[in-house]
Amino acid sequence: MTDAIPGPKIILIGDSGTGKTYSIRTLLDAGITPFIIFTEPGMETLGDVLDKCHWKYISPHQMGWEGLKSVAKNVSILDYEGIAKMRDANKPKYTELMDLIEQCNNFVDQNGESFGDVMSWGTNRALVIDSLSGLSDMASQLTVGGKPVKGLQDWQVAQNMLKFLVNKLTTGCKCTFILMSHIARERDEITGGTTLMVKTLGKALAPDLPIYFSDIIQTIRKGDKFSWSTAGSNIAVKARNVKISLELPASFKPLFETWKKQGGVIEATAKEETEGKAPDASKPAVTS
Repeated sequence: MTDAIPGPKIILIGDSGTGKTYSIRTLLDAGITPFIIFTEPGMETLGDVLDKCHWKYISPHQMGWEGLKSVAKNVSILDYEGIAKMRDANKPKYTELMDLIEQCNNFVDQNGESFGDVMSWGTNRALVIDSLSGLSDMASQLTVGGKPVKGLQDWQVAQNMLKFLVNKLTTGCKCTFILMSHIARERDEITGGTTLMVKTLGKALAPDLPIYFSDIIQTIRKGDKFSWSTAGSNIAVKARNVKISLELPASFKPLFETWKKQGGVIEATAKEETEGKAPDASKPAVTS
């Protein structure tokens, strides 16, 4: 690989059903191969192009019935202070964030094929995490397990773990990194209005995460029409590789065309070059 500029780092932020996952298929139109970590069910949204993607499903930890009954019993007999002092004996079982980090260190797809460290990938690949909601739950569970109450220090630890991971993926990856996020609606204490933010671990973290990204795009659905926006007045959006507009096509292809004009080059991953493999980007494009 050369020293060409890295692939874009993108947040798609929108309510459920606004086309975030569906838009992954348009990466193929741009000559980019998607490598997806699903933290929630949704892979069926990609339908006929799913077999052209590489993916892994890692969900937040699901508490067993016995564990859930134990927590419910404690909640029924303890006051808030007692619940806050609880310790989850099963906390070591909540390893899903570590599993996701290992997946980034060596991406093994749904067929068991290994693609190595995401830090070694070229710009012909995109790492997609769908979504931040599941990622946030994993960071929380890693910190407190299944405890129903988090103290201030617990929140800070979980937020920092999430920030460490996002920082590494945005500043260390040569490949494109795309993070899907649901919307949180927070009341602005100054104006009294509502501000739309990424849905994550608390108000303190939500304003920090966008700093690491080149493009923050809102996904919108009106009836059966899907679009993107980078000009909303009550949402923190950013446009380096897309136009500032209230209505953009719901596709990554124009974004990569702009990225190329600004010096971006689609390059094969080093391993592909060594083995003489054709770049992922040479795969036929699929029309969404």
